[in-house]
Amino acid sequence: MAEHRPAPVAAGAPARRRDPDGPLARLRAATAQAHERLDSSIAVLERPWGVQLHQRWLELTWGLFAPLERGLAAHAATDPGMLDVAQRARADLALADLAVLGVAPQRVAGLEQCPHVPVPRDRAAALGICYVLDGSTLGGKLIADAVVRAGVPVGATRSLTGREGAGRRWRETMAAVDAAGPEAVDAMAAAATATFTAYERWLAPVGALAR
Repeated sequence: MAEHRPAPVAAGAPARRRDPDGPLARLRAATAQAHERLDSSIAVLERPWGVQLHQRWLELTWGLFAPLERGLAAHAATDPGMLDVAQRARADLALADLAVLGVAPQRVAGLEQCPHVPVPRDRAAALGICYVLDGSTLGGKLIADAVVRAGVPVGATRSLTGREGAGRRWRETMAAVDAAGPEAVDAMAAAATATFTAYERWLAPVGALAR
């Protein structure tokens, strides 16, 4: 039997009708509970927001993004066909947002990183992580608009939405998940669930502060 190799992910893959029983649908179903648990625990749009809370949000999200993106970059270095993880990176945007808020470099240098994040060992796991990270930009515009109305400078919200082209990158991620095939669903779901869980636990202080 010929060795199975993952197909390269085509940049700018055209949108197509999704198989309701395909890998993407199965991944969504497998991670639905973890996703819903995260949304209900954070409930950003239901919280009173302000600059101080936003700063804490940025500090925590940087502490989550940094190790996740480091793992993705290490995998991508060995997998030329992987999605463009550099364009998906938002840890640097979180630091830029903190700078807009005037956070001292000494405080930034002392920020902690989440110690319990999934580390991708293959493309399926990397795609599971990207599924969560890229998906989190979908509601980023709504969140950014809400926090700006609460008094947060618009220049301190770039990490919520990511770089220009976030919508296109999300479509690429969905296409890549489907292209991975049914045999990759379990690995993608395990990595995505672990990422949702890391989000929920690491961002818990935001929920506590906002109550």
